[in-house]
Amino acid sequence: MRRMFAAAFVFIAACEPQRDVVRSAMPVRMEVAKRSEFAPSLTLAGVVRAAQSIPLTATQRGTLVLAPRFRDGLRTGESVRKGELIAEVRNDSVVFSRTQARLQMEAAQADHERMARSYRGGVVSHAEYASSELRAKLAKEQYAATQREVATLRVTAPASGQLVVTTTIAPGAVIEAGTVLAEIASEGAPLVESAVAASERALLRTGLAVQFTGPGGWTGTGKVTEVASVIDAAGTARVVAELAKSAAMPAPGTGLELRVELDRRPDVLTVPDDAIVAGSEGPAVYVAALNDAMERGFRVKRVDVATGGRAAGRVEVKSGVRDGDRIVVSGADALSDDAVVSEAKPEAKPEAKQ
Repeated sequence: MRRMFAAAFVFIAACEPQRDVVRSAMPVRMEVAKRSEFAPSLTLAGVVRAAQSIPLTATQRGTLVLAPRFRDGLRTGESVRKGELIAEVRNDSVVFSRTQARLQMEAAQADHERMARSYRGGVVSHAEYASSELRAKLAKEQYAATQREVATLRVTAPASGQLVVTTTIAPGAVIEAGTVLAEIASEGAPLVESAVAASERALLRTGLAVQFTGPGGWTGTGKVTEVASVIDAAGTARVVAELAKSAAMPAPGTGLELRVELDRRPDVLTVPDDAIVAGSEGPAVYVAALNDAMERGFRVKRVDVATGGRAAGRVEVKSGVRDGDRIVVSGADALSDDAVVSEAKPEAKPEAKQ
């Protein structure tokens, strides 16, 4: 009898620490992983680009003077007309050259007129008259050339469209020849340039539908028109999407969010967004062990996973999780490897009032 009592006492004592562990377990919500039909989407960040853009380039070095309309600076989204003056570049050397050429032309013309009178009077030979005529023509051509050079100091719009300013240059700044003041986005459906990680590039193809979201609640639709086959040094591939025409189009240079609707698949393993925890080695989930011999308690293991597309609050899991695994879907951020958890009861829905 004493031996039976002692054995029971030892058994109860051994169970007490485990019961304490279970009582201190963190309550979490769980879900059994299973495959189902899934229509994922992929979210990217992009920038609106014009279908065609024409640079406004200063061809001379000098001081920048903006047209009165733009005295406060060039701004993205401003509409301009073909031939409209955008800015001028002040270059005293070029203007002086024109003045010098004009004076030389006037002097050569005056000399030639005197030579012509002398030639008609038989005072000078035909050779001297012809030489004077040639000098007058040369001076006139030199003046015309300086006129054309001065005209290049004016920067005008070569086409109608909207300005796109990537680098702001203050009025009065000294600029070099070849400086691009802005670009003109001409007519045509704008494009959105983006980039996708190399690991997700295979999910995209041309023709996929895209939902756009922009500043101020703007939304739009479109489709993917290009997916680059080359991975750049940053480990991404270029993606181009076309915006469908709408009443209010975002200006070139505007940042947009792209939600690309991927192909629907019939047999995909997914978990809720909240189940994914981030780490230095990539995404992971916590999987509960079912054979730990604890009553109403589970030990969880952190498992690295490879994720895919997202949709409706769920994430595709390509590897790391199997059908039937019990996944922590709420409270995962507060867990650590080998932690003990208990499954929280779902909240009861309030009964409808009679």
